[in-house]
Amino acid sequence: MAGATSEDEGIIATINITPLVDIFLVLLIIFMITSSVIDQREIKVSLPKAAHAGGEAPKASGMIIDKDGQIYLDGQAADSLQVDAALRRDISETPDYQVLISADQDLAYRYVVRAIDIVRGAGISKYALKVVRQAP
Repeated sequence: MAGATSEDEGIIATINITPLVDIFLVLLIIFMITSSVIDQREIKVSLPKAAHAGGEAPKASGMIIDKDGQIYLDGQAADSLQVDAALRRDISETPDYQVLISADQDLAYRYVVRAIDIVRGAGISKYALKVVRQAP
């Protein structure tokens, strides 16, 4: 027997590694489950290369106006004063700051004009209106 000793021996010279193997197997299972969950969240994209590509994307915010006229700046609901303050802060940190304005198609035109007025009033001259290409 592996763990048996005779009466001449006073020291047990064998080590039972079964609990150690069990712990490593449990850790291996946890690692495998965790890595499969992380792998599913990641989208792998092979980006094309360009000789004249820019260094990095310009700093920008997204402004969304829903059908009720509520303004969202970068996903957070805000009123016109909060949007103005946030955009002024951003333009002071990054002079070439940009804003992408998205508005519901059924929204009254005056809300879009008001959003553009807020953006221009904050000192931002680079803005764009987001649209969807219509099929011919």
